[in-house]
Amino acid sequence: MSCRGCGEDKKLIKAHVIPESFFRGLRDGKRIPRIHSTTEGVHPKKAPIGVYDMGILCDDCEQIFQELDAYGWHILINKEGELESLEHDGKVVGYKINDVDTGKLKLFFMSILWRASVSTHYFYSKVSLGRLEEEVKNLVWNNDLGGPHDFSYVLAKFEGDGAGRTILDPHPERWSGVHYYRFYLYGYILYIKADSRQTAPEWEQFIPAGNSIIVVSRGHIENAKEYPILLTSVRK
Repeated sequence: MSCRGCGEDKKLIKAHVIPESFFRGLRDGKRIPRIHSTTEGVHPKKAPIGVYDMGILCDDCEQIFQELDAYGWHILINKEGELESLEHDGKVVGYKINDVDTGKLKLFFMSILWRASVSTHYFYSKVSLGRLEEEVKNLVWNNDLGGPHDFSYVLAKFEGDGAGRTILDPHPERWSGVHYYRFYLYGYILYIKADSRQTAPEWEQFIPAGNSIIVVSRGHIENAKEYPILLTSVRK
């Protein structure tokens, strides 16, 4: 099969879109993470190393993402205990992550977006970039961030542990008419722009400047719109 990275006919490997490291925390003792679906007749499937795809990348191209994946895990998971709380009227409304290579983190998010778009796994079936697919690939392959509005993003976070760590399938949505994709990254929520238009006005202020990023608090997942969907998938 042809690799979606180099285009050569090579043996393809178990390649992850969301890195395996983001699924490790879902392992609870001897219990293995499972994929649940709200679709009738689709039964839960064990996913001991997370969701992977054997139809997109050869080993050489997979190696391109290793450094970015490791950095994404370091900033979002490993440094979680270093988050600086931001409060308003005594309530936590967000967090600040300091000492961030914001360029490398953006490339990590862009790489997830591209891998999801080319993936053949049903978990990523709602992600399709169309003509932007080649654009974001070229940027990632050349370590090019593009302009500040190219694939800009906003990062949010659920409070606490437990159900808020669940990794739901990504899906498209619009903010101020601008097309975004939403990804769940073990407690974090990534909203990344997939549109040639400017960043949605209310989110332009979150474009990183300097070596820190702002994370919006989404509160506890039990109070979020995702919770009923999560319960439904588990019950089915």
